[in-house]
Amino acid sequence: MADQIPPKNPSASDEIDLGQLLELIKKGIKSFGNFFLRIFIYLRRNALKLAGLVLLGVAISFGLSQIISKKLKTDVIVRPNFESKNYLYDVVDELAANIKSRNESFIQEMGVSATDLEGFKIEVEAIEEEEVKTEEVVLNEMKYLEVLQNFKDESFVIDILRSELSEKSVIDHKITFTYKDPIGGPAIVEKLMAYINTNTYFNDLKAVYTENAKSRIEKNTLLINQIDELVENYSKGLLAEKQKSGTGVVYMEKENTLNVPSLLSLKERLLKEIEVKRLEVAQQTGVLSVLNFGKTQEVSKSFFNQTYFLIPTILVVGFILLSFFKYLERKAKEIE
Repeated sequence: MADQIPPKNPSASDEIDLGQLLELIKKGIKSFGNFFLRIFIYLRRNALKLAGLVLLGVAISFGLSQIISKKLKTDVIVRPNFESKNYLYDVVDELAANIKSRNESFIQEMGVSATDLEGFKIEVEAIEEEEVKTEEVVLNEMKYLEVLQNFKDESFVIDILRSELSEKSVIDHKITFTYKDPIGGPAIVEKLMAYINTNTYFNDLKAVYTENAKSRIEKNTLLINQIDELVENYSKGLLAEKQKSGTGVVYMEKENTLNVPSLLSLKERLLKEIEVKRLEVAQQTGVLSVLNFGKTQEVSKSFFNQTYFLIPTILVVGFILLSFFKYLERKAKEIE
């Protein structure tokens, strides 16, 4: 009996561990609370200094806003014609480089002086819009391709496909002109746009495009007349066969049948192409089609870029960092 080992009491050990855990949690909560109390005490002691720094920052920002003139801009939305997208980027880079280097001979050719271009900038960017096609649109395009398949040996089919691909590959662009002078700036923008939209090669190309568009309109009109004539003769033939049979039922041989729905669908597409070509002739008056020539507007800045926010923040953060370094220095001396 004396050699028997007394049973262990696991519940007592668990209670001790649980008590230690609760004690650690209490200490953590207390330390966390003391941390916020120290921050509160620091802010209370330095409230006047911090408020003074904020007011000083606002005053400095106001003074800078009176000294530094605001930036203005004009946005011009354009659409490159005749596959002139690369030309657009090159000519904008050329203008930007000559404006930055103050190339007098180049600038004077446009009737502008170097002093007028003080603070002037020009940039270009693409405006890409993702085309969302519905199931109905996809089905209509497939039907249209099936119709064109029946006329694949005709030369006009290639012209139609080329026109469709060209229309889908054109992306609108935005040219942004930034300047300081609210009066002279817009006048310079017009001169620069005139320079961009004038090019000997593309002007000659525009004349060819215009002539081709007019020729396509004439050919499409002739094809539409031929389709109308075919459908009309086919209808007359059906009516004659119906009257001849006297039964009201007409049996047509395979070689005498005409795919009227396909012809009507093609006619509708030809009419649409005529409308597109007429619109192209009206729009493509230069290298670029100006979709929107914006008005003068102030360059907007995000909230965190505003000097009324930035300067006071720098002063307050600098004061807090200085106080923190002084605190570390004091603690270091206590350790020594």
